[in-house]
Amino acid sequence: MTDRPPSPPTPTTPSATEIDDDRVLATTTQLAASIDDSLGVCLDDATLETVLLELDRSGYVDWVTVTHAGDYVWDLSDSPDRIADAVAAAVTERVQSWLTERTAAE
Repeated sequence: MTDRPPSPPTPTTPSATEIDDDRVLATTTQLAASIDDSLGVCLDDATLETVLLELDRSGYVDWVTVTHAGDYVWDLSDSPDRIADAVAAAVTERVQSWLTERTAAE
């Protein structure tokens, strides 16, 4: 069994009211190039795609479709907020645990 997302539904031509210009969409290749340009870290598309699939499964990014060239398209519109919420929850849990340990030791 492959780790690829399921095939998208048959494409339809969206009406003007269905188009949402506020979404941030990028292909795996575009994301890899952006990471390389911004951070100087070169990730091959296959590795990045594996990470993106895990992020999709966890609800941090949304897989949208596949281009005619076979590139996966990802919706990153809410990703910063979703990731920030997860980091905040993890930090809060760690701080609470640390405080509990400190008060128990006193």
